[in-house]
Amino acid sequence: MDYTKKIILALDSKELNENISLIDELVPPIEIVKIGPISFLPNSTKIIEKIKSTNCSVMFDFKFFDIPNTILESLDFLFDIKTKIFTIHCLSGPSLISSVVNRLKDLEHEYSQPRPEVFGVSILTSFDKQELNSIGLTGSIEDNVLRLVEGSINAGIDGIVCSGHEVESIRRNFSDKIKILVPGVRFDSNDNDQKRVITPKKAFELGADYIVLGRTLTESVNKKQRIDDIIKSLK
Repeated sequence: MDYTKKIILALDSKELNENISLIDELVPPIEIVKIGPISFLPNSTKIIEKIKSTNCSVMFDFKFFDIPNTILESLDFLFDIKTKIFTIHCLSGPSLISSVVNRLKDLEHEYSQPRPEVFGVSILTSFDKQELNSIGLTGSIEDNVLRLVEGSINAGIDGIVCSGHEVESIRRNFSDKIKILVPGVRFDSNDNDQKRVITPKKAFELGADYIVLGRTLTESVNKKQRIDDIIKSLK
């Protein structure tokens, strides 16, 4: 397996120069970068220009959770930045997910380029059971993730975003009906604000299709050596 096509670099700094430096240093070997509100909102034009100057594609990680019209009217933009993965929240519901997938299929023909894959965010990796129950969701994290995954698969979603702790259960219950993307991946560090974390090797062994590397890579002094070490650990 070519893991460079499966590892996503998180651009999570509000400082444009830091994000540009990460792209210059790590793309290639990494081929997909994740941009979200922190990196995108202060520097949208310039970070898009930088990404377009490379051969990398984008995970546009805004976890959309809104009324259908708002989301559907926001999708054209994704084709302008070579978006490979677009995230919405599974709690948006099957009807919304189905509408988004169908709209992207229409736009795929209009723009004559592959549509972004829609990945649904299940339960945030910052959540533990206590936090989950505090917003009125009963049962275990796994139970809630599986329920959201099932509804999303029925709605035609391409993939799911979940912690590494749910990967095995999703694969066992849904086999290869869904792609799996795992954030909260740590190579050898435990200091983080995400409660359900996993190593890169373990995530892939359990059945993940993609992993996101953030601070475990971006805060390293020698980032080139770090990504080499991570890739070697997967072989």
